[in-house]
Amino acid sequence: MRRVSVTELKNRLSEYLRLVKRDVRIQIVERGVPIAWIEGLQKDPGDADLDRLVREGLVTPPSRKPDPLGQALVPCKADPARDVVDQRGDR
Repeated sequence: MRRVSVTELKNRLSEYLRLVKRDVRIQIVERGVPIAWIEGLQKDPGDADLDRLVREGLVTPPSRKPDPLGQALVPCKADPARDVVDQRGDR
């Protein structure tokens, strides 16, 4: 594990992120006191199985990315003429 100060990390962030991509864990210190670490994300083991199934033609990947909130994407069918609200109060 590498130790780096907040100032050094800020000044050379791209270099340290390249190290993280190569599985080097970075400990961040502030005035000599460890406050955090940065480490690369581990690939989900299930992803390897899915990749294999796609390669073998047993499953088809989705044609578009899923909604990050997990909600269905539904086109809006609002009628702007009906949905306008008069907020002036003088009706």
